Amino acid sequence: MNKTAIVDAIVEAIQAEFDTLQSTSQKTRAAGNDAESKAEGKYDTRSIEDNYLADGLARQAHAAAQSGAAYKEFLPRAYGPGSPIEIGALVQLAFAQETHWFFLGPAAGGIEVSCEGVPITLLSPESPLASRLIGLKVGDTITSPMATVKAVE
Repeated sequence: MNKTAIVDAIVEAIQAEFDTLQSTSQKTRAAGNDAESKAEGKYDTRSIEDNYLADGLARQAHAAAQSGAAYKEFLPRAYGPGSPIEIGALVQLAFAQETHWFFLGPAAGGIEVSCEGVPITLLSPESPLASRLIGLKVGDTITSPMATVKAVE
């Protein structure tokens, strides 16, 4: 598979997530500061809650922006059949009943993209699965979850 296309799809997905988070944060902040949100009593905390939510969304948007920047500078290398898995590897794992593709990237784990019609799940270095895969080669197995490395690209 074309890793440049995978990285482009990841950047696009992160940008879409950033746009959504930023827009939602701005709308939530505006709602929290709107005159209609003014507290009607000492127990009315809608405005405060909206502003806390807006802060959280803004932090998530900032994290997405940092992840996007990491991928814009990221150049994954090619891997041969005997290469150990590292950040930048595209890995196919065979589980009991099915196989899945994973891309080990520098950030933003959990995002799923599609390349050439194949779904690929992004793993960040901090994820438990990525930490189990680092250093393995084709044919190696992991026990939790039980899987065998079928391909490393």
